[in-house]
Amino acid sequence: MPLRSMLAGVALLAALPAAASATSLTVRVSGVAPGAGPVFVGLCDRDLVQSQCPVGRFQRANDGTLSFRFDGLQPGRWAVAAYQDVNGNGTLDTQPILVWRLPSEPYGFSNDVGRYGPPTFSGAAFQLPPSGGTVAVRLARLPLDDEDAVQRAIERQRQ
Repeated sequence: MPLRSMLAGVALLAALPAAASATSLTVRVSGVAPGAGPVFVGLCDRDLVQSQCPVGRFQRANDGTLSFRFDGLQPGRWAVAAYQDVNGNGTLDTQPILVWRLPSEPYGFSNDVGRYGPPTFSGAAFQLPPSGGTVAVRLARLPLDDEDAVQRAIERQRQ
């Protein structure tokens, strides 16, 4: 057996455990406004900031519930961050309210965190097993035009 063929076989065998440990995740996003802009789903592995969400993509909002499938993921701790880009500018828009910047477009996280205070990675995190999994995320918009609702949200953030 030529040396080149043997080295190629060894490299293939070395790559098999990594490929075998890869899994998939399905993210079901509800609360989507059909036709109101694409939905983005990001998979975060350390924090909820964009730089720590190495996997993500947009999908057209043609139904009230969308499914995103991500393949080739490593089992472990992940969190999901999602939003509907209503104005199509490629980013989650926010609006300043006192000292905070609150989302002005529909958003959601795994484990439904972030509704009554700032979302955290530990609150949104879940364990993705080697067999794969499914996570549900519900999009909702903060009622920024309802002053009473904004005041209640501010009070919850102070707690």
